[in-house]
Amino acid sequence: MSGLDKRVYELHSRVMSEFMGGRCYDVDETLVIDCIRDALTDIGLSVNDVVLFDIDGNVTNEISNAKYVRVTTTSNYVNGEQIFTFALIKLRNKYRVLYLQSAVKEG
Repeated sequence: MSGLDKRVYELHSRVMSEFMGGRCYDVDETLVIDCIRDALTDIGLSVNDVVLFDIDGNVTNEISNAKYVRVTTTSNYVNGEQIFTFALIKLRNKYRVLYLQSAVKEG
C-alpha cells in the first residue's frame, strides 16, 4: 500500500467508524446537516458542499424528502476532494446518518 493509499484508508476508516459507531443517531431534523459537518470537521476535514438526494437520486432541498447525503470535503492530510455518501434513516421523527461509501477525486 502506497503512502497516499494508507492515508486515504486511515482517514476514510475514521469517518466510517464515526458514523457507524453512533455519531449522528437520533438527531432532530434541523440538526442533521450540522451533525454531519461537525463530525467531519472533528476528524480534520473541511466541508465544501452538502447535497441531499431523494430515493430516486434527484437533488432535494428538503431534509424530510432526503434519503442520501453527499458531502464533498478537503483536508491537509490527503490531496484532492474526499467524497462521502451517507444514508438518512428516519425513525420516530429523528434521523440516523449511516456511512455508505467514500471516494477520492484527485485534482
